[in-house]
Amino acid sequence: MRDVRRGLGAAAAALLVMAALALAALLLLGAGRFGDLTALTATVVALSVGGSADVVAVPSGALPVTVHGAVDVMPLGVSLAGAVVLGALVLRHGRDGLAVRVTTAAAGFVFGLAAISLLTQGNLALRLPGGTGGASACGPGSGVASRLGSAVDAGFSAAFLPTVAAAAVWALLVAGACALAGRFPAALPGLRWAVTGFGVVTSGCALVAGVFGGAAAAGGVLLALPQVVSGALVLGLGVPWTVTSGGVLSCAVNGIDPGRAWIWVPVVVLTACAVVVGVRSGRSLRRSAVFVVVTGGALAVVTLLSRVTVDLGVTAFGLSIPVLDARLSANPLLALAAGAAAGLAGSLLADAISVSSRAWKR
Repeated sequence: MRDVRRGLGAAAAALLVMAALALAALLLLGAGRFGDLTALTATVVALSVGGSADVVAVPSGALPVTVHGAVDVMPLGVSLAGAVVLGALVLRHGRDGLAVRVTTAAAGFVFGLAAISLLTQGNLALRLPGGTGGASACGPGSGVASRLGSAVDAGFSAAFLPTVAAAAVWALLVAGACALAGRFPAALPGLRWAVTGFGVVTSGCALVAGVFGGAAAAGGVLLALPQVVSGALVLGLGVPWTVTSGGVLSCAVNGIDPGRAWIWVPVVVLTACAVVVGVRSGRSLRRSAVFVVVTGGALAVVTLLSRVTVDLGVTAFGLSIPVLDARLSANPLLALAAGAAAGLAGSLLADAISVSSRAWKR
């Protein structure tokens, strides 16, 4: 029973940390001006495990229409914080009773997320696209869009069953990672270092963003720092992020270029990671291979999870008009190959630095 309580406590702590981080980010972003913070916080937590948010609005005006939309984006800052807390508490007491703690933590997390998803229904005051003069250049549908450009009250929610299913997958993945880490205790010091580093980097980046960009920038860092870091790494490795769109307002996002990052960014970051791994565990061919697999796999997974999808449509008199269907994505297979190649280069460079250092000491 003690391990059962520990597992349930780990799930509760993970959910509390995720909710606290989501609330802090929303407060910094000033989201309270647009909707109820309780429902918005619950929605962000639901999104962080792979759920999606739906918005339905009936604008006031002459047109008897209904506006409906869906946002599919995963705030990985909240996701990673929950995974770190859950994993740290589950692994805290060693291998004895680990299977019980992992199982109860996963089950408790799913049930807790199911309860949170019931709080995601709320109202949102927003301005629909097309109310500005720039929308007039978007083609023949811009007249309709401009009629919908006034502020409206919309209802938003996260679908219950898809959110619970996504939470179950999320919990199983984290639980599986905990079970795997429990079988290889030698990896735990490296994981603790990574967790500490993540906390320090997140705090530092949020502080810098707040100083130079204001509270909203700090809130954005709390929600999406992993996306920003992985996006810069992937761009620097030559894997492009692409924006595709369709619908009446597609011209609003067509031509957007996410930009390019300097190639030295991933080289420096991955080399630093390789050096740290070498210092902590010693260099060997096997550890280099593991580092290559981890870097490639991590970049591929984060790239896959960092996709953003926004759908916006209008329904009138039984007819549905796609207003905007926009997607931001990168190829995860290319990210896997590029990350593995960069990881190998970083590992070899770290070996060269280590050999040179020993030679100088002699």
